[in-house]
Amino acid sequence: MHIVQINSVVDRGSTGHIVRDLSERIRTEGHACSVAYGQGSSKDPDDFKIGTVCENHFHNLFFTRMAGLHGYGTVSGTRKLLRWMDSIKPDVVHLHNLHCNYLHYPLLFSYLIDKGLPVVFTLNDCFNFTGKCAHYTDVGCTKWKTECHHCPLVRQTIAPSFFFDRSRMIFRQKKDFYSRMSPMTVVAVSQWLKAEAEQSILAGHGHEIRCIYNWVDSDLFRPAAPAEMESFRAEYNLPSRSRFIVSVSQDWVPGHSKYDDAVRLASLLPDDYVLILIGRAAGNCSFPSSVIHIPYIEDSRKLSVAYSLATAYAHFSVEDTFGKVIAEAMSCGAVPLVFDSTACSEIPGPYGFKFAPHDVGAMAGVLPSLSVPDSLRREMREYARIHYDKATNLKQYMDVYRDMASRKR
Repeated sequence: MHIVQINSVVDRGSTGHIVRDLSERIRTEGHACSVAYGQGSSKDPDDFKIGTVCENHFHNLFFTRMAGLHGYGTVSGTRKLLRWMDSIKPDVVHLHNLHCNYLHYPLLFSYLIDKGLPVVFTLNDCFNFTGKCAHYTDVGCTKWKTECHHCPLVRQTIAPSFFFDRSRMIFRQKKDFYSRMSPMTVVAVSQWLKAEAEQSILAGHGHEIRCIYNWVDSDLFRPAAPAEMESFRAEYNLPSRSRFIVSVSQDWVPGHSKYDDAVRLASLLPDDYVLILIGRAAGNCSFPSSVIHIPYIEDSRKLSVAYSLATAYAHFSVEDTFGKVIAEAMSCGAVPLVFDSTACSEIPGPYGFKFAPHDVGAMAGVLPSLSVPDSLRREMREYARIHYDKATNLKQYMDVYRDMASRKR
């Protein structure tokens, strides 16, 4: 069995690590796997880079931003991808993120329809069933259930367009492709996302929609030893007597709701608490004294030490389809504080606290009396291990691959 995975990145970022984990598991079980990716580089010489840096930039600047045609550039790179796929003759094609200016998706889907290849389609966000955006909850848009048009996020989403709103055209083309595809297995990474997809253009046509959670490596994300925590405190000059709330984001940008909510929470913290924000900070960030900023931590084990130091993990997103950092923090024993929105409130299960979106006053209100005994930390870690176990969830994908490969015509 030969699996081809297609994603925007590999070996970095959440989806890039998921792709590599899948690739390694496939090979461990004696099968072949190749990854086609659009951005960055790969550590595996068998992987395939889609397009060039120049193509990616032209796709972004002209097709996406000027013409409003995100996913319609990189023609040459996509044709080379299809010739490469012809040469290796995959048994299953696994699609991940198709946005990020690296792929001409009409060429790809026309190819998949023509060849009748079995397809696994993982939804890491909502882009694949909308005409434009990856998330729509915060603006309260439900047009994707019928037909996208006059997109409220046309200039703000992951693929901003300065001049043209093509959301209706793109939505209709996606709908047409999905109606002509051989039955796919669509994998949503949360039950919330599965329920959304079941109301979308992906529903019907023989496509199966199921949930397989993303995973956390509990060997890496485990409670840190006292020596590890003391070393972390010293490296970042953390106060010795404070209790810590930790929050992780790719970026902290003033004017974005996550940053604004974090700063508002910091102003409401009890005197014995400090908020640690981990991630890249925009140049115009100005953090209050109750915030300690730590640049983005790539090393998973080091990040687990930060979680282990925390009394609680505060998650400021209101639009998450999984929220892997919540599961990571629980695996290290931090109590999750989340907004009751999308999958953010699904991942903690019965643990932690859930608040109305952006209600940081209520979040601050639970902190003075918050107690985290060792027994609770062990329970949360066990819950994360059972539901987000790496080996178990990778096995579910292997079962899907075998089922799909048996359908190859």
